[in-house]
Amino acid sequence: MPSPQSPAVKGYLVLYNSINAFLWLRILLTILTSHSDPALYTTLEPQARWVQTLAVVEILHAATGITRSPVFTTFTQIFARSVQVWAINYAFPSVTAVSPAYPAMLFAWSTADAVRYSYFAIMLAGFPVPGVLKWLRYSLFIILYPIGIATEWWLMYRATTVTTNWLVAGIFYFFLGLYAPGSVMMYSYMLKQRQKTLAK
Repeated sequence: MPSPQSPAVKGYLVLYNSINAFLWLRILLTILTSHSDPALYTTLEPQARWVQTLAVVEILHAATGITRSPVFTTFTQIFARSVQVWAINYAFPSVTAVSPAYPAMLFAWSTADAVRYSYFAIMLAGFPVPGVLKWLRYSLFIILYPIGIATEWWLMYRATTVTTNWLVAGIFYFFLGLYAPGSVMMYSYMLKQRQKTLAK
């Protein structure tokens, strides 16, 4: 949850969260209205890559204290997604574009982030957060995290089967091994956040 801020910082965070909510909602609506996976990749891969890259500033937000997000947890999630969009989705279109895992992954990401950024934008703007939005923010992850994690893992694994660079393959296998402990850490963190927030 964002901490109290000066008007300038709070205004910046409202704008940042609003822009991200809009961008992820746009991606989500495109997924929901698309029927061709290869065309979906061509349309959304650049958008998703750059929208996700924008989130790197959230590590700075956490590190400088303008949000209360734990630095390590924030870094872990942003880093994992950044690797996914640049080193897998962008670098290996031959396996990403044709896989049903790609739209499933983007569906999980965009749904979760459209809700999350909307929640923070409304809260920071000083408006009452609708109860349903608060519930969605701290409940959807129960379903969306396993979808996102499984599809990320699968797309990375598929990349290892087509790369001819043994060093790249080794790095990917290393990351694949980190998914189990990393997923448990992120899921446990969100369960604690859910219990603490919805208990209020």
